[in-house]
Amino acid sequence: MPASHDVVVIGGGIVGAACAFTLRRHGFAVVLIDRGEARLAASWGNAGHFAYEQILPLASPGLWRDLPRLLFARQSPLSIPFRSLWTLAPWLARFLWNTRPSQVERATAALAALLAAAPEAWRRLADAADLRALIRTGPILVVAQDAAALSAKRPVMEVFRRHGISVEETDPASARAIEPMLRPDIAGAFVYPGAQYTVDPAGLTRKLVEAFVQSGGVLVDDHVTSVQPVGAGMVGIVGRNAHWTARQAVVAAGLGARAIVQRLGIRVPLAAERGYHLMIPHVAGRQTVRVPLIGARPEFVITPMAQGVRLAGTVELARSELHPDWARATMLGKLAARLVHSLDGLDEASSWMGCRPTLPDSLPAVGRIPGAPEIIGAFGHQHLGLTLAAITGELVSSIARRERPAIELAPYSLSRF
Repeated sequence: MPASHDVVVIGGGIVGAACAFTLRRHGFAVVLIDRGEARLAASWGNAGHFAYEQILPLASPGLWRDLPRLLFARQSPLSIPFRSLWTLAPWLARFLWNTRPSQVERATAALAALLAAAPEAWRRLADAADLRALIRTGPILVVAQDAAALSAKRPVMEVFRRHGISVEETDPASARAIEPMLRPDIAGAFVYPGAQYTVDPAGLTRKLVEAFVQSGGVLVDDHVTSVQPVGAGMVGIVGRNAHWTARQAVVAAGLGARAIVQRLGIRVPLAAERGYHLMIPHVAGRQTVRVPLIGARPEFVITPMAQGVRLAGTVELARSELHPDWARATMLGKLAARLVHSLDGLDEASSWMGCRPTLPDSLPAVGRIPGAPEIIGAFGHQHLGLTLAAITGELVSSIARRERPAIELAPYSLSRF
C-alpha cells in the first residue's frame, strides 16, 4: 500500500507545530494531528520566556542540599504529593541518579549545544512564519529579595557567563529604573539585557499552526492512539476517528508520547511536571509591570503579556490525572508580592494547570526511535519546549531528509534509557 503522506506529525503544541511547519518548508507533504485541547497544554499556559540561558539540568548535585527546603517549605517551588510518591518512585530514583557530577557535566553540554543554536533557529522560524509581532526583545530581571538569595545566585550566573550568556549583576536602584514596580527593599538583581519572551504563548502556537496550513499543510483534530511500522518502509497512524499511512511519523505529543512509544515496546521514563499560573487581566489605568521578572529564590516568573500579567513557575511532580492543587497557583500571588508592590487584580486572576513532559536527565528525546527508524521522536523538553521548539523543528527536518543534523544527536537518543 503506498504511503498517503510524506510525514505525519503527532502533537500540535509549539514543538509539533515547529516540526510540521519546518518539514513543510522543506517540501514534505505533512499532516499535523492534534487533540484540540489547547488550554490543557504547556504551550498554552507557559511563562512565555525563551530561556536560552538554562543550560543547567534540573538534576544537579546541589539538589541534595536543597531537597529538604524544596520539599517541606510552605512556599516551595517544588511539590510532590504524597499519593504520587509510590507511582513516581522509579522516575525519582533515575532523577536523583542523574545528579552525579559526571552526568551533570554531560547533560549541561548537551543542553548548551541545543540552546546555543536556539536563538538563530527562532529568528529563522519567526521570519518564515511571520511571528515577530508576538515576540519581544529586551531586559529580563532576576530579582533577589534578600542578600542570601543574591549570594546563592552568583555562582550560577558565573556558569552562564562562562558559556557566553550575557548577564550582569545590578544594584536595587538600577533594577528599579528598569522596572519601577519593584519593591524598594529588594537586595539586588541580575539582568539579561537582550532576552526574549512572547506576549501570547497560545497565540504564538496558533499563528504557527496557521502558517503551516497556509503553506499547504493539513491539520487534523484527532487523538492518536498508536503509531506502528507497517512494512515496506511505511508507518501506520491510528486515531480514534481515522487512520493514516506515511513514509515517516514524528511523535511530538508531549506527555502523550509515553503511551505511543510504549506501544512500540519502549518504556520511556516521561513524568508529568505539572506547572501552574495565575493570569491577572489588564484593566485600563491600573499600574502593571513592564518587563519580565524572575524570582531568585524561590524561582517563579512574572511576565507582562497581551491579555494581562502572568505569574508562573511552580513545579509539582504528580500523576497527570490528579485534581489540580490550586493552592500552588494561589501561592504565586504571595511570592509576587514580595518582589513588586501594588500588584492589583489578584482577586480577578484566572488559574491554570498543565503538564510539562520531563525526562529524568532533563534532556529531550530527539531522533529516530530505536527499532522503528521510520518514527522520529521530538518530546520531553521539560521547561524548554518553547525555547527549543525551533531548533527541534530544524533537527527533525534534517533527520527526515536523511541529512546530517547541525547538532550531534546521540545525547538525545531514546537508546540512553
